[in-house]
Amino acid sequence: MKAEPVDWIFSVANPYILPVDVFGRVRQGAFNYHDGPLPRYAGTHATSWALLAQESEYAITWHRIDDGVNAGELVVKRQVLIAPADTALTLNLRCHEAAVEGFRELLTGLAKGKLTARPQALVDRSYFPRRRRPDAAGCLRWDRSARDLSAMTRALDFGPYNPNRLCLPKAFVGDDVVIVRRLEVLPRRSGLPAGSLLEIHSGHWRVATGAQDADVCFGRPDGQLLDARALARNFNLDEGYRLPILSGDQARSITAAHEKLAPAEDFWRRRLEQFKILQLPFLSASVAEAPHRWRSSSWFIPSALTKLSPHDRTEYLVTAWLIYLARIAGETELQLGWTPASDRSQAGLKALEVLIASVVPMEVTIDLALDFEEMRKAVAAEFAQLRAHASFARDLIARCPTLRGVEALRSHRPWPIGITITTDSCPVAGDLKTSPRARPALCGDLLTFEVCALDGSFRWHFDASRLAPKQIDRMTQHLQNLLCAVVADAGQPVGRIELLSSAERTYLLEDLNRTAA
Repeated sequence: MKAEPVDWIFSVANPYILPVDVFGRVRQGAFNYHDGPLPRYAGTHATSWALLAQESEYAITWHRIDDGVNAGELVVKRQVLIAPADTALTLNLRCHEAAVEGFRELLTGLAKGKLTARPQALVDRSYFPRRRRPDAAGCLRWDRSARDLSAMTRALDFGPYNPNRLCLPKAFVGDDVVIVRRLEVLPRRSGLPAGSLLEIHSGHWRVATGAQDADVCFGRPDGQLLDARALARNFNLDEGYRLPILSGDQARSITAAHEKLAPAEDFWRRRLEQFKILQLPFLSASVAEAPHRWRSSSWFIPSALTKLSPHDRTEYLVTAWLIYLARIAGETELQLGWTPASDRSQAGLKALEVLIASVVPMEVTIDLALDFEEMRKAVAAEFAQLRAHASFARDLIARCPTLRGVEALRSHRPWPIGITITTDSCPVAGDLKTSPRARPALCGDLLTFEVCALDGSFRWHFDASRLAPKQIDRMTQHLQNLLCAVVADAGQPVGRIELLSSAERTYLLEDLNRTAA
């Protein structure tokens, strides 16, 4: 279109808003297909919002494109009935069929010059932005009616092969959440309190709601159904147990948190699709399946950094650690776990701890030909990216066909090595002893490098069943050597910075190779 104008534009299933200057290159006209009955249900995911509202009559529309979103004159409208068992998938398919019929009508009208356009009654307009999320981000509230819960479950069912850009229906069970795959409204009502677990079967639980009872089927992130009886055993639940019920304030906080993170989902999806694991070369494979034995080192401030501010120390430490990893692992494109900064507006809401990812992917490319300051700038730029995009809803993994098959991503700590920066006070701990304060900081399944932003100190949290304390001491010394070399000569390429002390170099290159005379 930049080279020459076109006669017509027909926009179908286009998630992007066309820029205004495009319309100046269209000779005849531009039309958009919308999967909703404009002016109602403008915006995105119209079919899901209609199912949530339990509409029975619906429509698709073709409209002229103007400088508003779904606001142009209507030219074609096709009615679509909503069946009681419709899901987002089945309703979308029926809307697509109606869209094809409507497109024929549109083309016929254009060909004959008999197309009738009428302005939208914008007073009746309802608009659903891309970031908007359903009540409690799909967490079922058992004090609602079974019909409401069924509507939620069906509105968020896009089928096994399509991405779900809203959220998944899910239920709080114990201290965790479980994906809900199906919910059937029963004709009877037990009269027991909402959330009561009435019956446990292999295929479903029977649960009391605010109205009729419901049969609930659960699923795994990969889309397979869960054995409901085994699920109850895993959580030590019996019939009569009452599932947690969210308060109105909790539901609103969950919704707000998910809507705040929604704009960053595409960023995180792209990163997660490039999921990679960095392994330390000295890790013992023979103990890979051993139970975790978490230990923490003392806090340490490298002598080479004592004259720097805490902020600069933090950047120096993280940059040096990343360079060190690239050097010893032979990998220059690194992806590690990162602990996002906590959102103070969400503090105290325990439900969000299982709904929002506590570890996200940090990505840095280490160019061994660059000097330390250039790599430090790259790390600072990544810090800015991580701050800007915060975190993502944990159900994103199960909502994306490209991600749900990656088993490691279902873990709370998918990456073996992680980095966390804390602003908490950093008292010196005893050498290599178990620390109850370490657990919240863990973002690596093997090793976490924790930096205190208050004073620029660092410590390690590591799985002692796979990493020996002496190896931690060795890495600490190597990091100190690297930083001393940087301070002495900041202009040298990071790929040539000395990691070994002179004594260790002599031992490795001479003593180990010396043969008896």
